[in-house]
Amino acid sequence: MKQKAHSKMPANMLLYMGLIALTFGITSMAIPEFTLKSIIVAIGIIIGLSGFTTLIMRIKHKSKNKTIQILSIIGAILIVLFGVTLAVFPKEFIGIFIVILGISIILGGISQLVLSLSYTPLSNTAKVFIGFSILMIIAGTVMTLNPFNAIKGITIFFGIIMTVFGLLNIIMSFWLRNEISNFNKLEKEANQTIIEIEAETNQTQNTD
Repeated sequence: MKQKAHSKMPANMLLYMGLIALTFGITSMAIPEFTLKSIIVAIGIIIGLSGFTTLIMRIKHKSKNKTIQILSIIGAILIVLFGVTLAVFPKEFIGIFIVILGISIILGGISQLVLSLSYTPLSNTAKVFIGFSILMIIAGTVMTLNPFNAIKGITIFFGIIMTVFGLLNIIMSFWLRNEISNFNKLEKEANQTIIEIEAETNQTQNTD
């Protein structure tokens, strides 16, 4: 029972992260004059949680290629550190606010992309998430290379992206729960089959 609850932790983190992102996204669209410092802190928290979730998923679902495994773990740790830096030192990043927003969106998209690719073979749902992740990366790149002139425009655009990001995380959390439940069910059935086969084998040996 304890192990099963632990296996759902990434799904729970995705849900919480999605709710936080959705809240800040809606607030940013409703109140464009929202404090830049608060938004930067929110970005840091979301990036940190996103990187931490990716790190957990990579540790739990190890790749056969050790190089990819190590690079993925290092990348996730760097994302976590970047998120923590933003959350702890927001004032130092206000001057490059637009670029930071673009980078955060790109990192969020990459994090979702890595998480979606963790499950093979890819289901149709996973492919949809991959598509959204790519759109997030493109949106972040556009924002970084072509920043808005008005702070209000930046905030509204940020709100739209964060709303989509939040909804995507919430949907993905339920999808991940379903994947975990199916995996646990298949594992339970496989164990039951093994037990039955062993029982039949022992019975046959005793009869002989």
